[in-house]
Amino acid sequence: MDSKILTYPDSKLLRISGVVREFDENLFKLLDEMKKISKANNLKGLAAIQIGIPLKVIVYKKDNDFIELINPTIFFNKGLVDSQEEDESIPGHKFDIKRYKEIKISYVDRYNKQHFLTVDGEDAIWLQRKIDFTFGGLPINKLPKKEAKKFIKEYGSGEACPTTFVKDKILLAVKISVILEFLTFLATFFIKSINSSIISYWSILNILAIVFYLYYANYETKKYKNCTSCQGANAIGNALIWGSLTIGIFLLNFIF
Repeated sequence: MDSKILTYPDSKLLRISGVVREFDENLFKLLDEMKKISKANNLKGLAAIQIGIPLKVIVYKKDNDFIELINPTIFFNKGLVDSQEEDESIPGHKFDIKRYKEIKISYVDRYNKQHFLTVDGEDAIWLQRKIDFTFGGLPINKLPKKEAKKFIKEYGSGEACPTTFVKDKILLAVKISVILEFLTFLATFFIKSINSSIISYWSILNILAIVFYLYYANYETKKYKNCTSCQGANAIGNALIWGSLTIGIFLLNFIF
């Protein structure tokens, strides 16, 4: 456990926190340490990952006492507001982003007892930011692409989410190629000089491109685990859709 608060671009901040399953002395010590560090730094509270512990744990000061939020989940939100935020883990910077003005959270305490909490205003904004931390997300990730890119260029990435992914560019090329393949297939009915065998070779090339897309998407998923926009399930779905289309064109060309 780090006794100090981690700051950007420390890559430890980008780890996805795990669900707490053991409610034992180690958890109690962590909670007590988080409250101690919060008091020492005059903070509203902390997420455990901010001191290097990848667990879904947050301590939150309310009415001069700390609430221990273990495995917190937002299950309701209402209304969007503009928020200017700063955080001890990204010192010296303010971020203009949008947050929900009211949220409802379910969580358990140190004795694994279920609770529910409704907060609004600044407390809702603060808790959203800390819950983001448990998913490896930072305020930077919520900035417009140009602002995020400028910030990362100036202060380093720490392997934070990039504003664009190479896999998306590969997928765009695959889509264009499959569409052109289909148009060429249609053209064979009207232009006799077009050799239909070109469609077969084109289908094979597209399948190889889709396999490469899946391979690279898997690489980016592992590299940027904190990015919700870079998840493997999306890549598999896209590969199945465009792979099915190019195989369908191949079969139609074979039949006709």
